[in-house]
Amino acid sequence: MGDLLLVLLPAIVLVAVMWGIATALRPRDAGTSEAEKYQRELAERSARHYAAQVEAATAARAQLERSTRPSQNAQASSDLAAARKNIERR
Repeated sequence: MGDLLLVLLPAIVLVAVMWGIATALRPRDAGTSEAEKYQRELAERSARHYAAQVEAATAARAQLERSTRPSQNAQASSDLAAARKNIERR
């Protein structure tokens, strides 16, 4: 029985040490966690929403400017009409 322990004990210790070294040197899981996936998805949705808001605001501003400011051609023709009326009054 003593001879069996003398052979098995170092063999078990050697296997345990080799297993520990192999486990320590094994590369870690580089996959993304569920929380990281959720954060990435949330950031993407937020960026898309912000881009849509900017586009809507730009369109609204352009519409407002079109409705409040006359075009240069319309303004030039109205200036010309005003000048003609001014000339006719004299």
